[in-house]
Amino acid sequence: MCIKRHLWILAFLFVVGCDQQQYSDFNLTKFHYIKKDYNEYIIQRENGFHGLTGYQVADSTYGIVVLHGYYPWGWTTKGFEWAEPLHELSKFKVPIWLYRYDWNQCPDQIAEEYIEAMNSFVEENSFLDSIWVMGHSYGGMIAALGSEQWNHSIPLTVHSIAAALAGTDRFRSQCKFSKETGYFIDDNVRFTQWRTVHEQDGAFKKMETDPQITTLYNGYFIDLPSFWGDIRLGHNLSIKWVCKSLLNTL
Repeated sequence: MCIKRHLWILAFLFVVGCDQQQYSDFNLTKFHYIKKDYNEYIIQRENGFHGLTGYQVADSTYGIVVLHGYYPWGWTTKGFEWAEPLHELSKFKVPIWLYRYDWNQCPDQIAEEYIEAMNSFVEENSFLDSIWVMGHSYGGMIAALGSEQWNHSIPLTVHSIAAALAGTDRFRSQCKFSKETGYFIDDNVRFTQWRTVHEQDGAFKKMETDPQITTLYNGYFIDLPSFWGDIRLGHNLSIKWVCKSLLNTL
């Protein structure tokens, strides 16, 4: 009976694993905006850059790169938080890429791979004369670490959203990583950190201190409001708020 049970579990895990389709295209028209219908289309793909299609591009002199966050094991809506924000960003009518990475790695390792990938990305897309980088949560930390190491003539505008830039207990214990001493942003980077309200952010509110708070040398931060109309402005909704805010500056 015990052997049969183990075989059943293995078979179940195999089927679940096979159901995790890897998507090769990245088309805005295939996005689902209702959570119960979402199929992890945005995140179930290989690591690296994925260029968004399915919308009008009018200006290709600059582009936008987005970095997703961390997803706990078993999370069934990975990437859904980017569906509406990417739709908003498409209104800029510029090229957009998702940078997909392994969120189970430590920050320093991901940042090293990200910088190496960005260097190749710039060489392969020589038509770009500037780049925006928008990172959320763990992706916001990777974007910040990359901003310290940027060594290119092409300027970056970096938006780090709802990111634990100071580090967390998990990073300190598992990765020996913390950044309480702050970030030294490269001179060719315009860096903005968008901080959610600690008590309103579902990812941070149980932490004793706000992990978003650290010192930014050559960068600045903006405190987000507690609510967006009648809706709590929490960890994931903050991405859409920032995207709409940036669109309103056009």
